Amino acid sequence: MQDALFELFQHDIIALSVLLLGGFAGGKLVNKIKLPAVTGYLLAGILLSQLNIIRSSHLEEYRFIEILGLSIVALIIGGGLHFKRLKHIGKSVLIITVVQVMGAFTVVVVCTYLFTSASLEICILLGAIASATAPASPIAVIQELRAKGNLTDTLMAVVAMDDAACLVLFGICAAIVNMLTKGRSDLLLFLYPIWEIAGSIGIGILVGWFILHLLKHVKNRHEIVIILIGITCLAGELAEIAGMSALLLNMTSGAVIANFHRKSNVFSVLEDIQLPVFVVFFTLAGASLDFSMLALNLGLTLVYITARAMGKVGGAFTGANISNAPRIVKKYLGFAMLSQAGVAIALTLAVQSRFPQYSGLINAVVVAAVTVNELIGPIGTKYALTKAGETGITKT
Repeated sequence: MQDALFELFQHDIIALSVLLLGGFAGGKLVNKIKLPAVTGYLLAGILLSQLNIIRSSHLEEYRFIEILGLSIVALIIGGGLHFKRLKHIGKSVLIITVVQVMGAFTVVVVCTYLFTSASLEICILLGAIASATAPASPIAVIQELRAKGNLTDTLMAVVAMDDAACLVLFGICAAIVNMLTKGRSDLLLFLYPIWEIAGSIGIGILVGWFILHLLKHVKNRHEIVIILIGITCLAGELAEIAGMSALLLNMTSGAVIANFHRKSNVFSVLEDIQLPVFVVFFTLAGASLDFSMLALNLGLTLVYITARAMGKVGGAFTGANISNAPRIVKKYLGFAMLSQAGVAIALTLAVQSRFPQYSGLINAVVVAAVTVNELIGPIGTKYALTKAGETGITKT
């Protein structure tokens, strides 16, 4: 009977259905205890992998879902970068965003390099991933607590900007790591990071304008989805082949589309497909967790989680001081930014394609850390908003 079930799950469509339905069920279950759905997706993937329902062969076969998920993540982040909105949120939010991103990056790189045996390349990649903050969890807590005030407004603006800043930082770090792994120091390798960042942004602008031109001739919602997904997946994969950043390219094209399309909410068309793609995307990420690798690097994982929390809290405090933000923002903002989910997972998958020699270790550390951060993140946000006195009537 067990062998028959095992053979049944080797069929690609059945395994994919189990991934989708199992991840969805996991998300719904953790929602009942007030945790973000992404935590349930990851836990479901881990369970399916441990039951040997999802195997390493499936991870390779479903790589196209990773590409699709990464494209949608980058497009949505870029779609949130409206120039008018950026002007409205002001200099203070921009300063806080940059400083807390660099704070998390710096503390994680320094601590992992000094207190673990990880190589400099791994420490740099982990630092870049550590800078990401999941916006969904803080916003869900804000809505639940009906929070209003200076801290709430600043938090919502910073988490909206955080992922874009993280992608830019990751692009720079990936280029530097690529240079370090070559083991040489010629001029071309020093120029390569400039080519990767500038090339990704420049071609992203061209791709965005090309999509805008096509969308002028398309009105149907489903046809818009085809154009957005088809071109961004193609452009992203070609960018990787050319040695550029697919994430940064697609984020740039998303920003161009969002700012110059006649409809400001053009990316709402992706709502029809993004949930099933994200469920499989994150469930696959959970299934790829290598427990033997995690056990060997448990110390690194604990240092990563602790250093990231220190960097986020300290970075937010420093940025708020530099920008002369209100006292409650200086004191509590960092505690509200501990959640980590989608972009962090997306970046581990980007590492898998760019630096496969580091992907097993980094995936083990980040998937475990994301699971922990999605457990403690909402608690930190609730603590910060409550201490700041900005909560309204809580749901009972």
